[in-house]
Amino acid sequence: MTTTPDPGAHDQLVGPRGAAGEPDAAGPDAGVPGPGVGAPLFTAHLEEGLDRALRDLTRAPRLLVALDFDGVLAPLVLDPKDSRVLPASAAALAELAPLDGVDVVLVSGREATDLIRLAEVPPGTRVIGSHGAQFGRTVTSPTGETVLEAEPVGLTAEQAALRAELLRETEALVAGAEGAWVQAKPAAVVLHTRQAARDDAARLTRAAVDGPAARPGVTTIVGKEVVEMAVLDVTKGDALVRLRDAVGADAVLYAGDDTTDEDAFAVLGEGDVSIKVGDGETGAAYRVTDPDEFSAVLLRLVELRGHATDTRP
Repeated sequence: MTTTPDPGAHDQLVGPRGAAGEPDAAGPDAGVPGPGVGAPLFTAHLEEGLDRALRDLTRAPRLLVALDFDGVLAPLVLDPKDSRVLPASAAALAELAPLDGVDVVLVSGREATDLIRLAEVPPGTRVIGSHGAQFGRTVTSPTGETVLEAEPVGLTAEQAALRAELLRETEALVAGAEGAWVQAKPAAVVLHTRQAARDDAARLTRAAVDGPAARPGVTTIVGKEVVEMAVLDVTKGDALVRLRDAVGADAVLYAGDDTTDEDAFAVLGEGDVSIKVGDGETGAAYRVTDPDEFSAVLLRLVELRGHATDTRP
């Protein structure tokens, strides 16, 4: 099975509500970031439809904030190992996670252990890695480090053998192709082509889709410069439904930038908020331009939720 994006019926942009450089009056409905955070100026000017949706969302007794990492919290970079969360987003998550009735979860295609090394999230943050194959939570180790406490990924003998064959075949495909590399995940094999020449990237993507990805029992996701071949049939949408039930969330905010996030957008309902970061067709209800603008959404969420908590009887 190959995952492709669903066309979106409507997109709304973050845009100015007032004159540039002139924030609205202070207060929870003005979009002014909290003290001590070097926030983008446009935090005060979220598009009114999105800001209204955030105001409604933050009144939910139990709120689940689910976020992709690359392209949402962290700008896309040539080498995935160099990816880092934006400081404004890291500060917002540190304030958001401890708030009453809030669960924060990272939902990523990355392997979960690698993800938490880059994400700079507070202990207690939930983690869904490998597009839904890994479930865990960040905890503080005896030495004071933030580490992953995760459920084991269980493969049958047949699935483990298939994964080994996928790894062997994909590594053979990239042999001699500079910049292309292969990642082995607990339940998948991933071809990365972002650092390869464009002709090589297109050729390798085609070869992977027509070759190892076409094997029976393989679920294939073609994303931004990656081809992920999984031996478990899971999606971010499946994982989000499972987690929502587990935490008893009354409302969910989900933000993503890639084709794989469309599965998560598709399972959201009335009272939830879906945000596409970047361009491309989407089923999300709202759109922001890039991770810098999404940091403004997080800062606004902190402000609104903190106010709602302070005034809740």
